[in-house]
Amino acid sequence: MWTGEDLSTLLLSAGDLPKGKAYKVQKGYPINSGTHFGGPISKPVQARCDWLMSTTWSEASNVGPASYAASYFANAAQEEYLEEIDSYRSTDAWTAMARLKNYARSCSTFRDTDGPPITVTAATKPLPGLGDDSLEVDMTSNVNSVGGHITVVSRIGHDIIFSGSTGTRSQAIQMAEENAGKLASAVKAKTGN
Repeated sequence: MWTGEDLSTLLLSAGDLPKGKAYKVQKGYPINSGTHFGGPISKPVQARCDWLMSTTWSEASNVGPASYAASYFANAAQEEYLEEIDSYRSTDAWTAMARLKNYARSCSTFRDTDGPPITVTAATKPLPGLGDDSLEVDMTSNVNSVGGHITVVSRIGHDIIFSGSTGTRSQAIQMAEENAGKLASAVKAKTGN
């Protein structure tokens, strides 16, 4: 099992993101759980569908990771990239991934009230060839049919990665998938999974 500090070395940097887009790491990031390990969830949370718009939705599984690392980038065009790696004990990653898939599929339409209220449609699909079990969530809104918010979630052994991107839909899909591949490769290289 890896500490948060170990996982932090696997995160992408601004230099790994598309050239010419001028992504900058945002204040307070990257973050990680340090050298200690977290315990199991003591009080289950009621997941909200608008969590799909951030890596907060890792909490929707109600399975506490032993450790984590995350980072968040944005540019002047308000395009964002979010990444997270969570490491789990025993078979917890399998349980967490199954619950996350059910959660994402249950949120096919929801209201996002972080700012002016919008209706978000979320389409899910499997993403074979990335990890042991992977899912892509494609989110579009009623106020911007061109823009998208894409999140790729993949379990690689005892770890789960999140790779989320916003921007024009085609660019967001490409960025989320390509960076998920980079994160998956880094996790596989470190863990041997």
